Amino acid sequence: MMKNAWFITARWSRHGKASDLIFLWFGANAQMAVVATGLMAIVPGFSLTWAVLGVVIGTLIGTIFMAYHSAQGPHLGIPQMIQSRAQFGYYGAVIPLIMVVLMYLGFYAAGAVIGAQALAMLLHVSVGTGILISSAAVFLLVLAGYNMIHKFNRWMSYFFTAVFAVVTVLLIIGSPVGHTQAAAASAVHPGFILGPFLLSISLAVINTLGYAPYVADYSRYLPQSTTVKSTFWYTYFGIVISNSWMMILGAVMQAQSPSSDVLKGFATLGSTLGPWFRILVLLAAALGIVSINALNIYGGFMSSLTITSTFLRKLKPTLALRVWFIIPISIIGTYLAFLEKGSLLSSFDAFLGVLIDFLVPWTAINLTDYYFVRKGKYDIPDIFRPGGQYGKFNWVALMAYVVGFLAEMPFMNTTLHEGGIAKLLHGGDISWIVGVLVAGAIYLFAAKRSLASATASAQDSDERSASQVS
Repeated sequence: MMKNAWFITARWSRHGKASDLIFLWFGANAQMAVVATGLMAIVPGFSLTWAVLGVVIGTLIGTIFMAYHSAQGPHLGIPQMIQSRAQFGYYGAVIPLIMVVLMYLGFYAAGAVIGAQALAMLLHVSVGTGILISSAAVFLLVLAGYNMIHKFNRWMSYFFTAVFAVVTVLLIIGSPVGHTQAAAASAVHPGFILGPFLLSISLAVINTLGYAPYVADYSRYLPQSTTVKSTFWYTYFGIVISNSWMMILGAVMQAQSPSSDVLKGFATLGSTLGPWFRILVLLAAALGIVSINALNIYGGFMSSLTITSTFLRKLKPTLALRVWFIIPISIIGTYLAFLEKGSLLSSFDAFLGVLIDFLVPWTAINLTDYYFVRKGKYDIPDIFRPGGQYGKFNWVALMAYVVGFLAEMPFMNTTLHEGGIAKLLHGGDISWIVGVLVAGAIYLFAAKRSLASATASAQDSDERSASQVS
């Protein structure tokens, strides 16, 4: 029996339907961390209208990549990052895996702080206590497993829709917050600026791409007969609706009442209907973080387990093993949340900027390989063997990854680095476009040549064998 076969979805366990994905991803994404990302789209001198347009454009584009990753799940039936071994090699896939684990931890920490702030306001406890309560809830949900995460997000999607719909109406009709700041907002946000417009697009792209490394982990249990079309569109609409909605809410709130504390702004807004609705707003904020952080911990533990199983191939799937991986990931994420709670917005901004630069080349290579090079045809058992056809290291993919990342640098605009071209674009960041095109093109050209050469060699070998027999 193949080692590490426990990562493969057994036929008897295939269940659910593609429409489940719209609830999963809407529920996971309709939360305050996404709203906080929308705040960053508004800067002095930049029109709210242009910010909203940028958010919508970025969401529509970024979710395409994420949804095409999701569509791989039912066909392959294995975790997304294990499938990366087919591009990077059995051991080579560990490199992007390490980046992905860091991504999960960063998103978890930022989300945990927002959830903790909501709990602190709701329960009148300290933010530190709120972090511990939120982390405990996330831990229990992850321990309950895949099916419970799906159910929880379905329930929460109804609740979040109701709460945020009322919040949206309050902003549209003009809350006291909006009335007191309307004149100031119109003066501070008069028109179009290229840099912030490109930034608003990038922020939306980043937010959707953040799901790419584990989105297929939640579609791989669907029946193998599930079509690419249905998986793609249910995932796509779940994220497009929630991401556009939540980021626009954040942008509108920031335009009406400039502040770095989105939670207090929404709590104040909720209070206009009475203390009971303020409670619902804070509850939605806290539960939304539990929803998304369950995915972050689940993805973090699966990725860590994949790294470990790469070198320790005799690991057996047990509840104890699962717990022993979930516990340290949860502890590290919680510790990072305590470090980040003092400067959430600036830390989150820096993290998002760095994340996309590492993640984009991986997503370009993975999608190029699946849809244009191998066209979904993989030998699943060989993905679990270091001596299989995918090799230990695929230097073509690793080269494309590194070159793609280096090509992004002149176009980056992060707190750690601002490239020369980004400066010419008035601070606009289009590094994700460059990363997709460069890494994808290099890998497509080199991988097709390599595959054609291997196929020709195999045919020559078969012909020689046939002539020897005859």
